[in-house]
Amino acid sequence: MAYRVLTLAKKGFLFCSFLMICGIVFYQWKTAFKDSDNTHPEDPIILHIRAPIVNADTSLQNRQLSTNVTSLQQSQLSTSTIASTPIGNNKTWMDKMEAIRNERLKCKDTVCKERSRLMRNSLLSSRGRFDLAYSNDDYKFLVTTVWKIGASHWKKVFRILHDNGSVEFRKRQPDPHKPMSKMQDFNEKLANYFKVIFVRHPFARLVSAYRDKVNGTKIEFYRNKNREMLRKVRKGATAANIQAANVTFLEFIMWVTTGGHTSDYHWRPINSKYPVCQIQYDFIGKLETISDDTSYLFKLLGVDGLVSYRGAYNHTGSGDGDLLKQYFSNIPTTMITKLTQVYNDDFRVFGYPIPKNYSDLFNENNLQGL
Repeated sequence: MAYRVLTLAKKGFLFCSFLMICGIVFYQWKTAFKDSDNTHPEDPIILHIRAPIVNADTSLQNRQLSTNVTSLQQSQLSTSTIASTPIGNNKTWMDKMEAIRNERLKCKDTVCKERSRLMRNSLLSSRGRFDLAYSNDDYKFLVTTVWKIGASHWKKVFRILHDNGSVEFRKRQPDPHKPMSKMQDFNEKLANYFKVIFVRHPFARLVSAYRDKVNGTKIEFYRNKNREMLRKVRKGATAANIQAANVTFLEFIMWVTTGGHTSDYHWRPINSKYPVCQIQYDFIGKLETISDDTSYLFKLLGVDGLVSYRGAYNHTGSGDGDLLKQYFSNIPTTMITKLTQVYNDDFRVFGYPIPKNYSDLFNENNLQGL
């Protein structure tokens, strides 16, 4: 009898140990999976959570802010409006950023009115156009993310705000990355939320897409796309050439300028993917000035006490500028002219000067635009 009891006890101990080990392994796997994200070394943006702060009572277009944000916060936000607190009470800096914001929006509205076809297209009727747009109900804002313009980093922002969000918001929307296209209150949010989009110099975005998705890619989907490019643009391509799937930057541009510009969202013109002219965006940010733009934007939204872009760098000068020199120096001017025609709407709507020669292309002020 004693032997049976001892045997059962030993089996019970082993079973409990097994369950404990499984629990530890599962926890570690879950944590690693949750923390993993598809970041890219070209955009080394590091997000930090800070203690929440109480913002000033400066309202922004009377947009109301939910104040019952609780998780991981030491105190509730006491403001009832989306607010703005200048960095170090630097009103001059805030005024400067507000002027830049208004200038960009004015440029977009002016060009859109001139190009009526951008106002008449049917993009707005297709919810699928917002499969990369995300919203936050606590702070009543949405961001239209664009591939090759920090899209994965914006997902981090929404995840952090969701994890620290109100109980009501997290119950209503368990998934922090639920796209706008799948939301029942899609039209209401599109009409009433603070709307944001970040853009980038079209050629700099094109180079980034080539480096990430075309040049030396190991992803079979893009290797097959490369083979499709080679069949179309490389004269006398052998079976071995096509199988190798190595596409030069010039061949990539040839592909883009002969209809390939809509073949992938990583290099598709922004205005052909998103109904930019049909949406009254409240803020247009630029990757070239992302440090100032995100600091200003987060203060407007009242989230600068929860999340920030620390370690972000503006993509000009030794960043995008040098890459453009590296990749475009040997591209014929006739091909550059064709490329500007493909991305003409993006150049115009977002205030980037269209390059007429190499010096224009490599000019840092032209890279930044408005």
